[in-house]
Amino acid sequence: MSSSPTFFHCVSLWSLLVFLLAFSILAGLVAGAVPTSVARAREEANQANDNTCPNPPPPVLECGVFMAPSTLGNNSNLGIFTGIPLQQGQVVNYPEIAIPLLFRNFDEHPPNSLGDGTLWDRYIWGGHVANIDPIDDFNRDLERAVFVPGVGCTVNSMLDLYNIDSTSGSIYDTAKVPRYHPAAGSFSPYHSSKTTATRDVPVGSELLANYGDGWIPAIPDVAVTFDKHFDKADEFLQDYQQWVEQLVANYVDEVTPELLERLWKVATTLHPSRDFSVLPRELDWHQYLTTSTKSFPTSREYWRSKTVRSMEWLQEHGKCQDHLKPGLSTIPLAGRGAFASRDLPKGAIVGYAPLIHIGEAANELLQYTYDTPYHDGNYTKPELVINYSFSHPKSTLLLTPYGAGVNFINHASPPLKPNVRIQWPTEELLAHKPEWLIHDVAYLRDTIGKIGLSFDYVALRDIAKGEEILMDYGADWQRAWEEHVATYEVPADAKTYVHSSEYHLRELKTPQEVEVDPYPSNLHTLCKVSYTKNKQDGKLYFMNVLRSDGRFVPCEVLERHHESTTYTVRLTIPSTNQTLVVHQVTRPGGIELFDKAFSQDMHLPQSFRHSISIPDDMFPESWKNK
Repeated sequence: MSSSPTFFHCVSLWSLLVFLLAFSILAGLVAGAVPTSVARAREEANQANDNTCPNPPPPVLECGVFMAPSTLGNNSNLGIFTGIPLQQGQVVNYPEIAIPLLFRNFDEHPPNSLGDGTLWDRYIWGGHVANIDPIDDFNRDLERAVFVPGVGCTVNSMLDLYNIDSTSGSIYDTAKVPRYHPAAGSFSPYHSSKTTATRDVPVGSELLANYGDGWIPAIPDVAVTFDKHFDKADEFLQDYQQWVEQLVANYVDEVTPELLERLWKVATTLHPSRDFSVLPRELDWHQYLTTSTKSFPTSREYWRSKTVRSMEWLQEHGKCQDHLKPGLSTIPLAGRGAFASRDLPKGAIVGYAPLIHIGEAANELLQYTYDTPYHDGNYTKPELVINYSFSHPKSTLLLTPYGAGVNFINHASPPLKPNVRIQWPTEELLAHKPEWLIHDVAYLRDTIGKIGLSFDYVALRDIAKGEEILMDYGADWQRAWEEHVATYEVPADAKTYVHSSEYHLRELKTPQEVEVDPYPSNLHTLCKVSYTKNKQDGKLYFMNVLRSDGRFVPCEVLERHHESTTYTVRLTIPSTNQTLVVHQVTRPGGIELFDKAFSQDMHLPQSFRHSISIPDDMFPESWKNK
C-alpha cells in the first residue's frame, strides 16, 4: 500500500474546500491579467509582420503531418501527429536531412556548452543513428552528434505506447556536386533519414518513439516514460480510489463531480514526482458517481486514450509539416531543394519551424578545430549547421530551425525570385512567445530550458504542386557567396577523390592490383584484430566473434580466395608497429574499405560557411548587440 494517501485521511473535507476556493480566486486573478510587456510584444510582433504577411488569414489546407502541443506534456511540449492513417512499416512524412555536429557528442557536453547552447541537448542524436561517418580511423565507435530536423527532432517518447521507429539511417550523396566546385561541402551529404510506423496508427494519433530506459526528459510537466512510474502511479490510483469511496460514503449529499474534479487537481499537484507525471490529468467524475461499477482507468489506459486528437483540433492548434518535400534542386549544382507537395495559395504558411537559439556564444561554440593528417595539419572552421541557421550582422544571436523540410529551401539568387519568406507568427504559440521579441539577447542567452521563437514560412504568391520553394538569404549571404566563388581553391585531390559510397568494388585488390590501379587517396583498407591461432599449422585465423566493437587497424590484402570469398591479410598494430598475417578474413566483418576520417567534402578547409540573414524589417532593435 502506498503511503501517499495518508495526507487525505488527515485533512477534512471542509478545509480542502476552503483551500480550493482561495486557490480558484487567486488563479482567476492571475489568469485575467495580461502583463503590459506581453501585450506590447504582441503588438510589436504584428507591426513587424505588417510588411511580410500577404493575406491574412491563411487558408486551411490539406495536411498529413502536424506539429502541435503534445498530449504528453500538458500543453508544455510540442509533438508530431499524423493527419492520415499509417500502416505498419510506412514512412512518416518525407525523409529528412541529417546534419553532423562536430562540437559535441550526444551525451557529453563540451565545457563551453553548459550555459548558452544547452538547448541543443534536446534536438540531437548520436551520429550512428543517421550513419554519420566516424571521426577516427581506427576507433570507429568514436562519433559526434547529429541534428535531424522535422519529425525525428520533435517526437516524444513513451515506452509503453511507442508507434514509430524515429530517425533511422541516412544516405550519403553529394547530389552530383563535384569536389572542385565551390559548392562542395556547403551542404550536408547525409539525407533520407526515415521515421517509420511500427504498427498501424489511426488518424490524429500522436507519434511516439521509444528512446529507451535511459531517456528522462527534463521538460516540466512531461509524463515520464518509465514503466516503473506507470506502476507507482497505478498504486496511487488504487489508494486514491479507496479514499474517494470513503469520502463519498461519509458525505454522500455534499460530494459532486465538480468537487471531486477539484480535489483530483489538488491531489495530482501535491507531489511533483516522476511517478505522478503519468497520472491521468482528468477523470470522468460524473460517470464515477452515476455508475454502479466504480473504477478508474489505469495510467496506461488513460494515456493510450489521450494520444489521439481530432482533425479539427489539429487544424486549429497545429502547424502543417508536409507541405514541403525534398528533391534534387532545379538550380544547377545547388544540391537538394524543397518542393511544394501540393498547391499552396498566396498567404499560406508553407512551413513552420521552432528555433533553437544561442544568444551570445554561437561564434565560439559552433567552431571546430581539426587535427587530421588528411588535410596536413590543424585548422578551425565553423560548423556546417551554420549554413542552415539564421542571424543578423548586428547581433550575436543564432537561430536554427527544426521544422520539417525547411532546411532544404534554397536561396533565390538573381535572376530567380523568392516565393516564400520568413515571418514571426502573428499569434502566441507554445513555441513562440511574442514577449521574447522585446527582450535583449542576454535574456535569450540565459533562457536555456525552452524554445520561445518560431518562423512561419509564408507564400508570397500562388505556388503550384512540384514547384521548388525559394527564399532570399539576404545581401550579406549573397556577397559572402560571391566572394567565396571568386577565391575558391580547388582541393589537390579533386580529380581522384571518390567517396566509398560511390566506389563500387566487388572484391578488394591485391598489392599487385593496387600498384596498377591504386585506390583513391581518401580510401584505405582496415581490419579487425580478431583471430585465433590454429594448433596444427600455427597460423592465425580470423574469428569475428572475438571482437564486436568498432576498433580497426591498417591492413592490406595479400591473397584473395574466390572459392570462400575470404582474404589473407597483413595487419599492422599501430601501438607496437607489429605486423601479423591472418587468414580467412571475411568481408564484411573482418576487412573493409573505408573513407579516411575527415576526408569528406564538408570537412574541406575551404568549404563555404555563412548563416542566412534575418530581414531587417523583422529583426528587433533589442537584439542588436554588436
